[in-house]
Amino acid sequence: MTTPVLKVEQLCKSFGGVHAISDLSFEVRDAEILGLIGPNGSGKSTTVNCLAGVLPVTSGAITLGGQRIETLPEYERVACGMTRTFQTASTFPEFTVRDQIMLGGNVTRTSHPISSVFGIGRHRGEDEVLARRVAHILDITGLAQIAGARVGTISSAQQRFLMIATALAADPKVILLDEPAAGLVSHERKTLTDLIKSIRDMGVSVLVIEHHMALIMEVSDRICVLNFGSKIAEGTPQDIRNDRAVIDAYLGEAA
Repeated sequence: MTTPVLKVEQLCKSFGGVHAISDLSFEVRDAEILGLIGPNGSGKSTTVNCLAGVLPVTSGAITLGGQRIETLPEYERVACGMTRTFQTASTFPEFTVRDQIMLGGNVTRTSHPISSVFGIGRHRGEDEVLARRVAHILDITGLAQIAGARVGTISSAQQRFLMIATALAADPKVILLDEPAAGLVSHERKTLTDLIKSIRDMGVSVLVIEHHMALIMEVSDRICVLNFGSKIAEGTPQDIRNDRAVIDAYLGEAA
């Protein structure tokens, strides 16, 4: 078995006397989509925030590409190959769509990110690689036709796809998607499903939190289920659909 891209071992996160995550272990394999599901308050977003470095862990280990990262600040985890999106749009309204994606790609460059977006102190070789990457990302996310539009003028659905595009621009090993389908209508969810699979096919591993069960069941290679901060099940979508503990805690008999 190959070494997992992302490995979480006995992760714990407490807020005072409240244990939001307890002894959580799972892994994301190379070019795999892992779904992370559970009821509200089960610890999903806390888990992602600990992985990304937004929250410090209480104990446990997080390994990315063979490197321990649980003590690293958020920006260093990006440099190591982990990027994320948020439940609410995080954008720069006055930037063009292309410029925001380029800013995401400039995070790991040797020149200053803001300076690079506006053509100051650029490195020609890096520019060419980034330009090709951004063009490909614009294409697969369906944003190419609005690349020159101001971010503040595009739809909320397009802003959700823009967040994914910006996270992809840093050329990550693994991308964390926190409820990417929130607010999307049916045909937009289909586009999102295709996009997540395309990201996997590019060789990027994906950890996705999502409440839309049809999407998570279709897109995931494996699923990890949380309840009260602990893992209660892990397996293929079919395994999870038939798991009695998951049905009782989250899916219900209708599943």
